[in-house]
Amino acid sequence: MRHKRRGDGGKMIIKGSRPSLSGKLILCCLAWAVGSANVLAAEIEEIVVTARATEKSVREIPVAITAINENRMEDFGIESFTDLEALTPQLTVARSGSGNGAFIGIRGIGSATSSIGIESSVSIIMDGVYMPQARAINEGLFDVSQVAVLKGPQALYFGKNATGGVVSFMSNNPGDEFEASARINHEFESEDLTLEGILSIPINDKIGIRIAAQTSDMDKGWIENNAGADTYTTLDIFTFASTTFENPEAAGKWWPGEESTNVRITVAGDLSDRFSYNIKGSYAEFSQTASSGGGELYSCPTLNGVAHRAVPVDPQPPGRQTVLYEPMPLPDVDCEFNGARGINDVPPGVAAKNDLLNQFGDGDNGEKYESYNLTATFDYAFDNVDLQTIINYHDADLAWVSDFDGGGVTSIFAAEKNTFEQFAVEARAVTRFDSSLNFVLGGYYQSTDRFFNQDVIFAFLQWTGPIADPNDEFTAYNKESATDGETWSFYGELTWDITDQLVLTAGARFMKETKDSWFIQPFTNPAVVGLFPPFDPNNPILTTAAADQTFKNLIPEATLTYAATDNVTIYAAYKEGFKSGGFSNSAILSNLSPPFVNGQLCPADPALPGVNFGSCIGVTEDDEIEFRDFVFDPEQNRGGEIGIKAALFDNSVLATFELFYYKFRDLQVDFFNDAQFAFVTSNAGGSETYGGELQVEWATPIDGLFLSGSFGWLESKFTEFFEFCYGGQTPADGCGPLAPGQTETDLRQDLAGNTRPGAPRWSGHLAASYERAIGNNLVLGTTVNVQYKSDQELSASIPGVIQDGYATLDANVRLRTADGRWQLAFIGKNLTDKLAFRGAGDIPETGGNTGTPEGFRGDYSGGAIRPRQLELELTYRM
Repeated sequence: MRHKRRGDGGKMIIKGSRPSLSGKLILCCLAWAVGSANVLAAEIEEIVVTARATEKSVREIPVAITAINENRMEDFGIESFTDLEALTPQLTVARSGSGNGAFIGIRGIGSATSSIGIESSVSIIMDGVYMPQARAINEGLFDVSQVAVLKGPQALYFGKNATGGVVSFMSNNPGDEFEASARINHEFESEDLTLEGILSIPINDKIGIRIAAQTSDMDKGWIENNAGADTYTTLDIFTFASTTFENPEAAGKWWPGEESTNVRITVAGDLSDRFSYNIKGSYAEFSQTASSGGGELYSCPTLNGVAHRAVPVDPQPPGRQTVLYEPMPLPDVDCEFNGARGINDVPPGVAAKNDLLNQFGDGDNGEKYESYNLTATFDYAFDNVDLQTIINYHDADLAWVSDFDGGGVTSIFAAEKNTFEQFAVEARAVTRFDSSLNFVLGGYYQSTDRFFNQDVIFAFLQWTGPIADPNDEFTAYNKESATDGETWSFYGELTWDITDQLVLTAGARFMKETKDSWFIQPFTNPAVVGLFPPFDPNNPILTTAAADQTFKNLIPEATLTYAATDNVTIYAAYKEGFKSGGFSNSAILSNLSPPFVNGQLCPADPALPGVNFGSCIGVTEDDEIEFRDFVFDPEQNRGGEIGIKAALFDNSVLATFELFYYKFRDLQVDFFNDAQFAFVTSNAGGSETYGGELQVEWATPIDGLFLSGSFGWLESKFTEFFEFCYGGQTPADGCGPLAPGQTETDLRQDLAGNTRPGAPRWSGHLAASYERAIGNNLVLGTTVNVQYKSDQELSASIPGVIQDGYATLDANVRLRTADGRWQLAFIGKNLTDKLAFRGAGDIPETGGNTGTPEGFRGDYSGGAIRPRQLELELTYRM
């Protein structure tokens, strides 16, 4: 692997690989497939999805979609949401620990993971229910009948907020016959054991029950924790005494060390010819050794590969406008893309004084997600109208403790607990009149409650003076926040069969959403009160960031579909998308970003302790107070696409092609403001995305040989966006210079014209799957899949940090009995062990002198794709 600067823009290119397997594997598998060929090709299996309120074949619906059924998921070894990238061009899925839990991007559009208050621009739909947080990827992609990835805004039929697209998955239901299966899978590289069991019983004509359970336990992982024993010396701001705490080697030697348990129970049946019901209850638990462990410290450009911290120069030169910093080397910290990272546990002596930091015992890092879901679906068929009602209750708890300093130095820690509850109801009527006009009418209601609590330790602070909560002795600051939300939405669509071949559908969704939020910092160490004001009961107005927000919008769309023949469909669509604004529960109340009072900025006054908001003292509830670092505006887009879908050569070839263009306004983003030491959620003024996509599937004349491929072209750029400078950015790099009276928090960089992260210009895959009988009642199958992504930006706020283009190779071999009861499979993913990053950012307290000629860059940490996986799987079906 190497890092280099490319061109005059100072771009950083990332390349990486490990010893590769021979590319002849693909040729070998294809050559083996050439045997006796049938004169006529087989047909491609038809996949039926519910993408527009009614069930239709993917060949017919006028939507850009990639649909994957259960058999195809098994053939390609798709076991998680991140595996979906293998068959879906222009899709990116990356897990995150803190914030909203994951990045899901389609066509370069996705939401930052660092803010818990941002709902994903790509919605997850689980059994017909909208899930607000991307953390729903923890719900488990097992015993699933199909996954559908719908691209572009999907405002009409999928709850809300789907400005980028939708990932929808449907779990299996009880069948008409008894079914039981067991599966055991062992992944050798990470030592991950997965057990799965399914039992489906048709009790009678009116009721059936299906129980599915899966558990996994990863003994290792793929990033080694190389942090050794260390010390942590605190300074008591009350007595000015120092204390040194021993910090032994971290308990978790590997990341992620994942463990998961998923249980789903479904009861379903037909109570009459007209009425059916489906009730699903599920439990999900997911844990790993550290929420921040996936970010590997890989580039330290300031000191030529040596990690550092930014420390004030001593003594300070006279006459400077801001504090002058210099890089202090940390030679013992690993700064290389090598599958290793230093992640310290909290020193046990410190953790013992804080329940939140000690929630996993002995100061251990960790993350645990736990959720319950109950979904009831009722369908009633009138003579000409189908009525469906879906009711859902969702409860999720998240807890984590983690090291956030970016290297094996005991410095910055945080711990969090947050809870989320959702109650949602959706009802819709779909007509089936024997006429040229039909319609869909629906309504949606959602009520949500979120509570957030976080403690942060940094700067070696301690306080043994008078304190309300003994848990805060070592806390720099803590945060509490809550948001109560309510959504009402109504939608309708009219379908007009203009002719037998030409159909016009037009509809709209009206949405009204309210959010009532507050945020306080209950405790702040006196040493940093001037930066982070604590809650003051004598002045709650200015020490509580609060917002009552209401968002309304009417979102139209229209599609014209032309059935050129029975097997060729052409469509053109105009669409809009809307995602409500919100409140950043995980932000920070800082004196560097004071509130606005009656539209005027409230200046900070360091002479006033505690509140420290200067001339704002004395404001009343009658004043209009706005904390702009906490609130953000709605995200909107509009545009269109044209597409063609064709089933050719006796349905042996299915080809789809789309061209699209969408323009975004106020795209929601979240950046780390290094000068303010805080993540800030804001809106990008403008962005656009356009491109094309081709997908082809071919059931070849060779019996059992199936080929597929996809190709995507994408341009996704900011068109208008001024944002905080990154740490150490200089005037020559587009930040500053500082004007008289300005601080680093006043500076902005112009990001217009920059490519969005996670938006490679070219992407695609090429796959072959083959099965043939080999005698003795056995069937041998193999699948080979190559995926490619071209160069892509890794950070929205740090232009020029680039992952070079790369390809990965997956393959598996399956041996099963002809009746399908037994199957033994060897599954390989990323067989060439390619190293590549999905995203990157700078480490806090490493960039220095922002906006001045003396600026120096921070060190960089990035989250990588998973390296090689080698799995052996045994399945038995009764």
